[in-house]
Amino acid sequence: MVMTTLAWGSEQQSGAQEANSRRTPVTATTAISRDIEVWESSVGQLETRVEPLIAAEVEGQLGSMNVEVGELIKQGQLLAEIIADDFHLSEAMAEADIDRLEALLHAQHLKTERYRALVRKELTNQSTLDDAEAQEAALQAELASFRVRLQQAQRDIKKARITSPVDGRIDEIRVSQGSYVTVGSPLMRITNLQRLRARLPYPETLLPQLRSGLPVRLTSPSAPGVTVQSSVSDVRPSVTIGSRAAQIIINVENPGPWKPGATVTGTVRVALHEDAIMLPEVSVVLRPAGTIVYVLKEGIAVQRMITTGLRQNGYVEILSGLEAGEQVAADGAAFLTDGAPVDVKDS
Repeated sequence: MVMTTLAWGSEQQSGAQEANSRRTPVTATTAISRDIEVWESSVGQLETRVEPLIAAEVEGQLGSMNVEVGELIKQGQLLAEIIADDFHLSEAMAEADIDRLEALLHAQHLKTERYRALVRKELTNQSTLDDAEAQEAALQAELASFRVRLQQAQRDIKKARITSPVDGRIDEIRVSQGSYVTVGSPLMRITNLQRLRARLPYPETLLPQLRSGLPVRLTSPSAPGVTVQSSVSDVRPSVTIGSRAAQIIINVENPGPWKPGATVTGTVRVALHEDAIMLPEVSVVLRPAGTIVYVLKEGIAVQRMITTGLRQNGYVEILSGLEAGEQVAADGAAFLTDGAPVDVKDS
């Protein structure tokens, strides 16, 4: 009796082992939901947004040139001076004329007041008073004119000192000390080093995805380790005989060591898929019927048709056919069939 029981138990154990041997060993993974960012890189060039051409605002001989090509300058720094002797003479003459007219105007005002008092007493006629008032008004107008001349002379003296409107670098000088310049004569060109622009070319196929405001990361070999976070300022389609491309513009403030003309690498986020369902690539299996995954339910692999999207860092985006949180087969999925029993192993 005992022997029979032992034999039956041995047969039961053997059957269980045979059933387990028919189960396909797999590891399991869970579909997760997360945002997917799609970034596209391009290599372009840095350039300055501000490149003022300094011109003379007054006429005269250039008395000094205080900078050289390639020199770094600060806003307000003296660049050159035009000899201002004539302007100082004009200032002195205007001041002298103002003093003279103020004295004449004072005397004329006293005369006008006397005539006004005499008219009230009927000791003189109105026309005499009118002539006095007219003379006073003429002196006032002449005084105003000379005050304007004084302001003009003082302005010319100030404009004879040519200062930089921006921080930057002298990239070109077109005149030399002793040159005679007229109003509007170009003197030098300054490259502004603070306000920069990055130009990045992209293929025409990406044009529908490019727009102003997209996030962008910029790096330049001129300053290793420095990354600037910015956004696309403008998108400009560029059509030439040799190519059809899109060019994006990013306006940035110089982080310090960047230089106009240097190479810049930009990475633009062209797409954002929010709450995307993601699975490891090993879970997705190609069958003649289409793309599938095997959902694990109570030790059984259930075939599920899916639609895939982006592939990124070993993961696949599931556009349809699966919900976040569902458990599917990972390693070993390629050996499964619909309804196959599975033995889930620790991954």
